[in-house]
Amino acid sequence: MVNVHISKKSSNSKVGKIPVTTSEAGTCPTTCPMWDGCYAKTGPQSWHWRKVTDGERGGTWDDLAAFVSQLNAGQLWRHNVSGDLPYVTAPDGQELINLALLKQLVDANSASGARGYTYSHHKLNTHNLEALKYANKNGFTINASCESLAQADDAIAQGLPAVCVVNSDQSKCPTHTPAGHKVTICPAQLHDKVSCSTCKLCSYSNRSQVVTFLAHGAREKKVNQFLPE
Repeated sequence: MVNVHISKKSSNSKVGKIPVTTSEAGTCPTTCPMWDGCYAKTGPQSWHWRKVTDGERGGTWDDLAAFVSQLNAGQLWRHNVSGDLPYVTAPDGQELINLALLKQLVDANSASGARGYTYSHHKLNTHNLEALKYANKNGFTINASCESLAQADDAIAQGLPAVCVVNSDQSKCPTHTPAGHKVTICPAQLHDKVSCSTCKLCSYSNRSQVVTFLAHGAREKKVNQFLPE
């Protein structure tokens, strides 16, 4: 069973008052490059995440699908403030996104006409790539989470919207990727009056620009050291 917590209205000012979820830590791929630098492993979000992971908060995947299926048409909502997409481990060790659970969520989002979006650090092997493309083509936006703009270019070339974490020093963020895609620093990080609920940029699956997030949180320095120059 996958444990997921639902907040009907986020209390995070940077997100805005939209529905958000948190999935148990076991949904995160072990291959995630940000495993030791994840912002969600410190502070209040880490306390909440731990309780979701331990089963003290949250409900089942069926509960999540039922909630999403009843949202108002056009309602923006963010899946996974922390956590990723549930997966199964293949005999060869590859971590493969659980297609049945993903389809259930995509169908629920489609049924309500809601505007769901999320991010995934799963490796883009053939299985996972096709799973993410399926979701994006059917109204549920899943951004490929990247650690370099070159990697973001690769994700876009394969048909996915991409986001990328960059150095916390804004001046070091280029305006375009190596392949020429426009780079936009998350507006909510730059402007106090902007939130995910008003920006909505990450919810567009057909965009070619890369949304970048300045390294932040208690592990900012560690992330800066990890990122390519």
